[in-house]
Amino acid sequence: HSRHQNDGRDAYWRPPWKSRADIISAEDFANRPRVTFSEHFASLHDAMATLTWMTQNEKDGIYQMYCDLMTVMAEKGGDPKKDSWGVLTTNTSHEYIVRVIAQHYNITTSRAAGVIQLQHNEEQLKKDPNFKIRHDVQAYVDARVRDNHREVYQSYGEKDPMTFVEDPVASTGFLAREDVGSAAVMGSSDLVDIDALVKKVKRMEKDEASMRIKNHIYVEDVDDRTRNVKVDKEAKRLEKSQKALAGLYDITKARGDQEEKEIVSIKTKVPPIPEGASPYPDNNVGYQETPKTRRPRWKFAAQIINTHTLENPPGSSQHGKRVAAKTKARRHGRIVDGNTLIEKDGEIRVATVAELEQTSWKHVRNESEFMFKGVKAAWMRRQLEQEVGGWGRQEEVYNEPEVDGESESEDSTENEDGEAEGSDNNEK
Repeated sequence: HSRHQNDGRDAYWRPPWKSRADIISAEDFANRPRVTFSEHFASLHDAMATLTWMTQNEKDGIYQMYCDLMTVMAEKGGDPKKDSWGVLTTNTSHEYIVRVIAQHYNITTSRAAGVIQLQHNEEQLKKDPNFKIRHDVQAYVDARVRDNHREVYQSYGEKDPMTFVEDPVASTGFLAREDVGSAAVMGSSDLVDIDALVKKVKRMEKDEASMRIKNHIYVEDVDDRTRNVKVDKEAKRLEKSQKALAGLYDITKARGDQEEKEIVSIKTKVPPIPEGASPYPDNNVGYQETPKTRRPRWKFAAQIINTHTLENPPGSSQHGKRVAAKTKARRHGRIVDGNTLIEKDGEIRVATVAELEQTSWKHVRNESEFMFKGVKAAWMRRQLEQEVGGWGRQEEVYNEPEVDGESESEDSTENEDGEAEGSDNNEK
């Protein structure tokens, strides 16, 4: 979870602000007079505000670019079922593709992920013959919003951005962020060159952001059902103990000699169940009309935690319940990462990542991965299970319903035409 603790805060998520519109600088906006004779800003420039709208054409372009990049990356990656490293993978990365698209359109990665997921939902709705997508309404809204923005910028005599652009960070008022600055006040001597220090800090922040983007490890598209979680020696020892005691309650009967028809019983660790006593209850004689069968058992998930090790970390000078509480707080309530076992049908095994994500101690949510969860799952089914029609562009198959009034009017006109033709023939 430490990889995603700065989600939405660093330069990887928010691109530099670029637009045709001219707005006030962040420094001048922060140092503006707090007391004025007006209740509002004199212009959009002074308010550090931009009026933008993402049209349907831009959304279609984002989704089409996503489909093209995913297809090209999959072709370069080769067959996903060959040269595997123990898990099923499509040799692609949705996080990387979304980052490239966000950088191309100069929007945040979270917004790009949201647009891709919504466009995927719309493409799937095209397959429903009873659902009509109102393209005309969307075009009308885009045109009216475009006219409104044009009139507002003409009234102020400023440049229209024309395309969608993110809001500047400084205009939101939330500047006290981990990668931007601090709200604390620091004193400095008159001998310090403030302008030089500000330039130095800006250069360092730019270099740090560039380094963070270059060293970012992108999440690969992997089938979580084939990837096990990490376990420690405590969990491995419990799994081995269960396998060693697996035959404790087994009842085995010896082989009988067909000639002498003798049955020799083998000693078990527990008394055998008598022939007359059935281990199946009367109200559950058989599952789905199959005699002497039980219903499927529940699946149990357990997280193995060594409280002694948690309070006394190995190789650490600090120990105790206070240190354990701080460790738990840093992990957002998760005591340990993974270390989960699954018990079903009397067998204990290591849990998969997909099963771990269904528990209360699942990983900390990755913002982008959660936003495009649906379209990523559809892509995985297409590549690994050869599903058809679940991902990509779809053909719209909406059937316009017939109105009763229109059909009756058409029938009446046809009858009138027939009567007119009949009268003409009679006159002849």
